[in-house]
Amino acid sequence: MKAATRTYHDILYEKGWHDHTVLISINRKDEHNSYRLETLKELIQAFDDAMMDDEVQFIVLTGAGEKAFCTGGNVDEYANTYGPKPNSWWGWGEIYGRFMTVIMHCGKPVISRINGTVAGGGLEFVTAGDLAIAADDARFLSPGPRVGMTSVGGLSQWLPLHCGLKHTAELVMLSSEITAKKAHEWGIVNETVPRAQLDAKVKEYLDRMLELSPTSLQYFKVHLNWWKDLVWSPTWEHAKEFFSLNAGSMEPMEGLNAFLEKRPRRYRAIRNRMAEGMDPHYPFGPSSTKCPKCSAEYLPSQSVFCLQCGARLAKATQ
Repeated sequence: MKAATRTYHDILYEKGWHDHTVLISINRKDEHNSYRLETLKELIQAFDDAMMDDEVQFIVLTGAGEKAFCTGGNVDEYANTYGPKPNSWWGWGEIYGRFMTVIMHCGKPVISRINGTVAGGGLEFVTAGDLAIAADDARFLSPGPRVGMTSVGGLSQWLPLHCGLKHTAELVMLSSEITAKKAHEWGIVNETVPRAQLDAKVKEYLDRMLELSPTSLQYFKVHLNWWKDLVWSPTWEHAKEFFSLNAGSMEPMEGLNAFLEKRPRRYRAIRNRMAEGMDPHYPFGPSSTKCPKCSAEYLPSQSVFCLQCGARLAKATQ
């Protein structure tokens, strides 16, 4: 079976990049190859096409250009689409989860060609794949805690399988940045090579697999996936719920806006207010107040004025 020819906006689909190999590139160089919802949908379609195409027997995932493999989800989309309406994040998370599933269950070896910065969800793509080769100047980091978006879309599940619990905690809980050399030492990637040798090394791996039994590789991937599937499905359902409830609250909005505004994060100030009793999900109290003048409901309990009509609320005068 051969895949249909499609036109993509956010990705590149280069069939024949090597023998029986398709190169799928996230093509958002101006955004450091961060992905948005439409990018994920295109990646799913591309992997589906490769899965159903008998001519394609290997998939190489990379980022366009030389600066970034993938830096995770697009911060502007997180802040301005899902911050105002966090419940919509549930649908986004379902699409994200489907892409992780198709990486694992496409039936064909997936190699990450790491050509630059790997951050957040990009690193999670690497943990979902089978093999990874990095340019020796690539950077690896987990910025989720910096922007209030916990790294539970692959890192909490699969990074311990690569490098153990303590290294996982160091990378995520300290929001650390590590070199390609350390990523190799920790078992996150198979090899690092000078940038000029990256394609040659990826093709060397492909040539070695081309001389091996296709069915053997396919079935071995099924067994590798047992470990990933064991933790993925139940925990990702929880993660979707977490983000759907949390994405518009104080901590994510502070981190995301600080990133967009290029200013320091103010998490210490939030921690100080939490120490005084503030709940960061409801900084002005639960949505329990009703305006006696216009009957607006679900106002924060500490509101001084009605958010709809502007009337001064009785509780504020007590």
